[in-house]
Amino acid sequence: MGVTGLAGCLSFHSVTADGPAEELIESGFATADIEPPFETTIAIAQGEERSRLAQLLQDELNGTGFFDVDIESREFGTHLESMLAAADTEENAIFVASWTGGWDPSNYVTMLFHSENHTPNGLNVGHYTNETVDEYIDAGLTETEPDERVEIYRALQTGLVADSPVSFVRFREATHVWDGDVVDDWRTYPLQPGSYYAVYAPWAGVYTDLENGTEFVGDLESDVTNYDPVKTNGTVSSQATALVYEQLVGVDFDGEVQPMLATDWEQLDATTYRFALREGVQFHNGEELTADHVKGSFERYEGTTRESDVYDWYESSTVIDDHTIEIECWREYGPFETALFNVSIVPMAAIDGEHDLQTEAIGTGPYRFAEHEPDDYWRLRRFDDHWFAGDETVPATAPIETVTLEIITEQSSRQAALERGDLHFSYNLSPASLGDFEANDNYDVGRRVSGGFDMILYPCYLPPFSEPSVRRGCNMLVPRERIRTSIYHGVGQLAYTPISPLLEEYAAESFQEAIADEYVHQH
Repeated sequence: MGVTGLAGCLSFHSVTADGPAEELIESGFATADIEPPFETTIAIAQGEERSRLAQLLQDELNGTGFFDVDIESREFGTHLESMLAAADTEENAIFVASWTGGWDPSNYVTMLFHSENHTPNGLNVGHYTNETVDEYIDAGLTETEPDERVEIYRALQTGLVADSPVSFVRFREATHVWDGDVVDDWRTYPLQPGSYYAVYAPWAGVYTDLENGTEFVGDLESDVTNYDPVKTNGTVSSQATALVYEQLVGVDFDGEVQPMLATDWEQLDATTYRFALREGVQFHNGEELTADHVKGSFERYEGTTRESDVYDWYESSTVIDDHTIEIECWREYGPFETALFNVSIVPMAAIDGEHDLQTEAIGTGPYRFAEHEPDDYWRLRRFDDHWFAGDETVPATAPIETVTLEIITEQSSRQAALERGDLHFSYNLSPASLGDFEANDNYDVGRRVSGGFDMILYPCYLPPFSEPSVRRGCNMLVPRERIRTSIYHGVGQLAYTPISPLLEEYAAESFQEAIADEYVHQH
C-alpha cells in the first residue's frame, strides 16, 4: 500500500505529474476519466485561521495543475448544514472542519467513517464506504480486551490513512485563559464540550469560585444552534448545555469514569448491566428522576442525528423499580461506560413530547437554562435543588450563581473582551496570543492535548475524489508543518491519524511516525 513503482514524471495531457503525490493524483484522474484542471471549492466556516489554512491548501492543490480551486467562507451554521447535505446534493466541495472525539478510540472513527453513519443520520460527510474499515470499527466496538482493542484500532487507522477519506491535519490543544485576579482554581478539561465543567462538576471533584461577585462571564465562539441532546451536532451547543444536562456516569478530568446520576452499577453478563440510580434527584421542571426517565431518554435517540450514540449498542431496558434499571446491549460493547457519558437524561415532559427542549433545555444539572439571546449571549442560573450534598472537596452549593456566555465569533474580539475585563474566561484564543498571556501575571493559562483534530474532508461520492489515489495524493500535499507553525504558532501536534494522543496507547508517537513515513511523506 506504499508509494512504489511511480518513479519519474508522467504527462497527462497538458499537466505533468512531478513526484509521488501528483503521480497518485494523475492515476486517479485517468481512472475517473477526468480532464485536468478539475474545478472545486474548499468550503470553510468563517474565521481567520480557517481562511489561511484553506489558502495554503489551495496553493498546494492548484500548484499541481490538476486542480483549479476556489475558497468559500460560510457562517458556522450554514457550513454545518452544507456538510450534512453535501452528499445528497452532490456538492463539489472539500470541507475543512474539526472533530472532537472523547475518551474512547471509537469516538474518533465510528461516526465519521462507518458506512452506516452516512449523513444525514450520521456524520460520514463524504459517504465514505469501505467494508474492511467497517469490520475494524465493529470489531473495536465489540472487543473488551484492552490489548486487543489497541491492535484493532491501530490496524483501522492504518487502513484509513491508506484510503484517505479525510486528511488529518493537527491535533488541537485545549487552551483556556482566565483572569487570575477574579477566577480561582480553574481546571482545564481536555475535551471542548466540557470547557465549562470547571464551574461546578461535583462528580469530578472540581469547582470554581470568584474573588468578587457571583456571575461568571465566559464566551462561546458561535451561536448555540441546538438545545436538545438528540439534535446536537455542533461542539458549541454541547458546551452551552454541559452544565444543564447530566448522564448516568461522567468521565473526569483525568479520564476516569465516575458516578453521576447512577450511584453504582454491575455487569450481570456479557451484554447486561444493572444500575442503581441516585435518589432525590430533581429535574429543573420539578420532576423526580426515576428509571423510566433513563429508559425514555435512551429510546428517544432512535431515528435522530445522534442515534448511533445509543443504538450502536442499546437493545432494551428493564425497569426493576423506580431507582433500579437493567440495560441490555445487542452486542458486547467495549466502550460501554464511556458511551453512557454521551447520553443525557431528560424529563418525561420531553420524552412524551409535551415539552420541546429546543425552546428550553431542561435537565438535572447544577445550572438551569435562563435565557438565550441569539448571536448575543447564553445565560444559566444556579439550580438550588441540585442533588449534590457536598463533601470534603466540593461544597454542596455552587459558589457561582449565574453563568453568562457571551457569543463572540471573532478571536480578536474575544481576546479584546478578556483584556478589557468584559470576560473572566476565554478558550481557543489565537495561538499567537498565548505566549503573551502566559507572560502576564494578571492571567492564568491552561493547556492540554485535547480530543480534537482539524481535518479536510473529501467528497468520496464525487469523481475524482471517489478514487482513493486522488485522496491520498492530496493527503500527501497537505502542508501540515506550515499550518501548525505559521497559522497556529506551534500550538497543537501534527496529525496523520484520527485518534488523539490523549489516548496514548492508541496513538503512540512512534506509531504515528511510522504511518506518516509509509503513507504521507513524499520520498
